Amino acid sequence: MKNYLLSITVLIILFLFSCTGQYSPMNTKYPSMDNYLVSMNLKTTENHDVIVCSGYNCNTITQINFSEDDIYDIKKIFKEVNGRTPYIERQMISAAIATMEVITGDIVGTKNDKGGVLENEFIGNPEKQDCVDESASSTSYLLFLQKHKLIFLHDIVVPQSRGALIDGRWPHYTAVIKEKSSKKQYVVDSWYRDNGHPPIIIELKKWMYDWRKSNSVINEQLS
Repeated sequence: MKNYLLSITVLIILFLFSCTGQYSPMNTKYPSMDNYLVSMNLKTTENHDVIVCSGYNCNTITQINFSEDDIYDIKKIFKEVNGRTPYIERQMISAAIATMEVITGDIVGTKNDKGGVLENEFIGNPEKQDCVDESASSTSYLLFLQKHKLIFLHDIVVPQSRGALIDGRWPHYTAVIKEKSSKKQYVVDSWYRDNGHPPIIIELKKWMYDWRKSNSVINEQLS
């Protein structure tokens, strides 16, 4: 009995200090994007463009206003409009998020944040990001791109989660986009790679049932 209780206690502790801090299927917990933004305190003000989460589980929230040069660098990624396909737009999204991470990394202090790292010692450190931070920040970046009409072949949807420990996987969060033509959802997962590197973009269904370790996912090709 004592061993059983000890095992349960260990599982609870691991759960509390996992990549999420809490687990629930986000697409059901948050019925709308607005509900998600309000619940996570991710609403930008009129004078700011994006919000960056850090410190694990969004312990630190930083509102950022891009400079004119920043916006120029972001917009030029999307300059090709004619002949754009959903796949090409996903390439653009990946490059844009990498660019925005470089810009915000210098401001927030996350420029040296390593991908695929989950260490309890970083909880509360504003220069480190877990998957909750990454999914929230990437969602904010995506909404910025949508607001400026830089993407038009995808919608931004509520982030998704997977894993519950009891299924043998750590809880994990990611930002998500939906291709308008096919209705397929794709994850935009920035956690696997270092700050300033293109995020993993693969179909949500593939990501949901992906059991690979982070060092195997890092070389995933954009789909």
